[in-house]
Amino acid sequence: MGESIKNLFSNWFSTDNFQPWKLQTKWDYIFFGILLLIGFLIFFFVTRSLKKHRNLADAKKRVARKLKRLGGKGSVCYVDKMVKTTDMEHFCELINVAKDRIYVVKVFPWGTKVSGSKTEKEWAFMYGKEVRYEPNPLGDLDLQRGVVTRVLLRANQRSVPVIPLVVFADNYGRADFSIHGLKAANVVPIQQMGSWRRTYKLDKVPLNLEEVRAALEKSFTDAPQGGSEESSETKQ
Repeated sequence: MGESIKNLFSNWFSTDNFQPWKLQTKWDYIFFGILLLIGFLIFFFVTRSLKKHRNLADAKKRVARKLKRLGGKGSVCYVDKMVKTTDMEHFCELINVAKDRIYVVKVFPWGTKVSGSKTEKEWAFMYGKEVRYEPNPLGDLDLQRGVVTRVLLRANQRSVPVIPLVVFADNYGRADFSIHGLKAANVVPIQQMGSWRRTYKLDKVPLNLEEVRAALEKSFTDAPQGGSEESSETKQ
C-alpha cells in the first residue's frame, strides 16, 4: 500500500515528458478518487462552519476576543449591555475597556465590500452580486459614547478617552471598504486589527482599570428583549 502511494505521487508529479497526471493502474484511480473525496469533504465542512458562524452573535464574540487580546493587561469586553445613568440610558453592543481607553463598538458580520460616508444615512454592504443596506452606525455610537462618558464622570473618572469603533467582521473574507470622512483609527476589518493596533498604539500610562470597570458594571441593567442575542463579559 505504501509503495503504491509513493509510486502514485511520483507518477503524478514527474516531469518526464511533462505528463503530470498519469493514472495507469486501478490503485491510481482509487487514490485519486479518495483525494478528490477528502478535498470535497474538507471544503464542505469548512464552508458549512463559516456559514454557521456568519451571524452577529458570533461576529461580536470574534471581535471581543481580538479587542481583549489587543487591549493590554487587564483589558475587558462587555457584550450587549444596557448602560444607564440617572438621566440617560442606551444599549451598547460591545464595550472594550483597554489599558488606556474605552471603545464603543459596532460590529457588522456581513459584507466583503462596504461603501458609505460619515454623513450618509445608510451604508452599502456587498458580497458577490448581493447588496444590503444598513443604517449609518455613527450617530448611535455617539449616543453610546455619551452615556459611557456620563457614567465615568459620575464616578470621578475624568479624562478617559471613549472612542467609537466600527469593525467589519465577515468571516468569508476581509472587507474592502470606503467610508468617506471617517478616520482610519475608527474603522477596521477584523482581519487587520493586529496592524491597526500597531498603528494606533496604546499609551504607556494606564487607566485605573478597577475603578473604570466597577463604574461601568454598576451602570449595567438588563438588555432589552430582542435587543441582544447574548450578554457576556470576557476578561484576560
